[in-house]
Amino acid sequence: MLQAIRDKVTGWIAYGIIFLISIPFALWGVNSYLGGGEVLPAATVNGEEISVQTFDRAYANYRQRLAQLFGGSIPESFSSESVLRTQVLDQLVEETALRQYIENQRYRIGDGALGKMIRNMDEFKRDGQFDAEIYQAQLRSVGLSPLAFEQQLRLRGSMEQFQNGIRATAFVTPQARKRFANLDNQTRKIRSLNYRVDAQSLTVGSSEIEQFYLANPDRFNTPEKLRIDYIELSLETIKKNIVVSEEDIKARYQEHLATYTSPEFREASHILITTNDEVDDAAALVKINAIRGRIVAGENFAELATELSEDPVSAADGGSLGEVGRGDMVPTFESALFALKLGELSDPVKTAFGWHLIQVNAITGGEVQSYDSVKSALADEIKSGLAEVQIFELVERLANLAYEQPDSLLPAAEQLDLKVQTSDWFDRSEGTGIAADPRVRQLAFSDEILEQGLNSDAVELGNNRVLFIRLNERRPAQAQPLEEVQQQVRVELVKQKVGELSLKAGTQALSDLESGEKTLDDLAKEWDTAVADHGFVERNQSDVTPTILRRSFSMPKPEQGLVYDGLTLGGGEYVLIELSAVMSNDAELEQANIDNLLRSKGDAEYQSALNYLGDRAEVVRTPLDQISPDDI
Repeated sequence: MLQAIRDKVTGWIAYGIIFLISIPFALWGVNSYLGGGEVLPAATVNGEEISVQTFDRAYANYRQRLAQLFGGSIPESFSSESVLRTQVLDQLVEETALRQYIENQRYRIGDGALGKMIRNMDEFKRDGQFDAEIYQAQLRSVGLSPLAFEQQLRLRGSMEQFQNGIRATAFVTPQARKRFANLDNQTRKIRSLNYRVDAQSLTVGSSEIEQFYLANPDRFNTPEKLRIDYIELSLETIKKNIVVSEEDIKARYQEHLATYTSPEFREASHILITTNDEVDDAAALVKINAIRGRIVAGENFAELATELSEDPVSAADGGSLGEVGRGDMVPTFESALFALKLGELSDPVKTAFGWHLIQVNAITGGEVQSYDSVKSALADEIKSGLAEVQIFELVERLANLAYEQPDSLLPAAEQLDLKVQTSDWFDRSEGTGIAADPRVRQLAFSDEILEQGLNSDAVELGNNRVLFIRLNERRPAQAQPLEEVQQQVRVELVKQKVGELSLKAGTQALSDLESGEKTLDDLAKEWDTAVADHGFVERNQSDVTPTILRRSFSMPKPEQGLVYDGLTLGGGEYVLIELSAVMSNDAELEQANIDNLLRSKGDAEYQSALNYLGDRAEVVRTPLDQISPDDI
């Protein structure tokens, strides 16, 4: 319901329209529409600059998507700033080179395709239909003319032409399909043996605990915490203060009466006398009128249809057309059919096929829901529409005020008679109240809020709510005394020792297996555990640990004897894998797998095209450590 708000204010006003017209590339959507005038560009591609502002917004988008992918926070393995920033800049360079190539090669989309693209956008629809007024208003609100917006959509369409053209021409040879099928259907016979040092047998001294604590101070800190000030706008709150008159509800009911009317169907029969170059139209009309006279005089319609109708399909069934709905017949025929009463016979009706007589045998549907039964829903619908307009305007005004006075939310709240609220303390991983939403925590810990101390852009939450936040108070991470975390340190040390000792024993056991000194069964006796005999397994078998399954299919085929491998599982456990046989299956590849293979090939070829365009472009990059927010 708040789609329009999302398009208008998320990431500041101009950024909303960019999200609206973003195309399905990894980062496309901000390049070449924002920025300009920066002293130091992030990169230059064939003489065209990629601004620091463009880079900064693309990077923020990328981090946000990563965080959403992992449930609200980016794992440590993905959080290297230099790696992520390099990936973003590489992508922007490739996409800029792609756009330049497409423009030089004169890829275009026609006016018809452009019009269809715009009409299909939900952001410009009212009650499911494209609304020109909404279209104009949306564009005006972000400072875009229809011409500029349509030029951007043409660019999007031309890029999709290029992208779809490459993907659609991907193919896989029969030999490759057969090889893929053999590999995909391959089964492997494996056994496994797990080993883990008993944690209860390990002792940890006080000196070890102290040394580990001093060597890893950050691991035992309390997390950094924040409190934020926020202004919340809620569609439901606004709706409660809206009063809708009875007259407005009745007017909406009449305006959308078709919505509350079930589709009407008519069971009809017809008699057709065809006309063409060889048959005089007037003669056909005389003939159909003569037939009508016989029906009026009392002869049976179905019998005359069987005898005289020149529609061979329906004539065999007494002229029956079965059940007919609106849109099933040509307009002239339909108009005449739906104007008839039950059992009524039409006058002759002319269509491109000839002259018809139509009779209605049954009428179903067409029932209208009563006003009282839909009154409540209509009132809520009107309130929702009015509330959307109000919240849209409030968000726009609040966004402008928060941007113009970025060091406080209070002036904006006072001008709009809104309340500034303050959250409880929360950290990056959890919070209560408004901070229970991972999007709020992610934004609160962003550089914009945490380091620059600015008001945020609008954030759309669930349940049709929009939020603006700023930092209220920051509590840095603090070291906890050893006395308070001693047990935690002990657990960490034991876990570490379990992993190290299990790995050492497992590595030695793997060496013994490979040398033939011991068998898997010998080790099972030594470790007082059992060998797991999995038999022949498939690649996607659900009753085998996925890590073991993946490793077993990466092991070389046993030429003579057995093949062994080992790896560490979670919790420090080490597993040994024995591969004794590989069986190939010559079954044909299923169509779904063929489609997936073609899709993967198309994606790979498209990415290769992007890489090629990026590699051959003349690119000058600014070192990442020289790109800072101060340049924006």
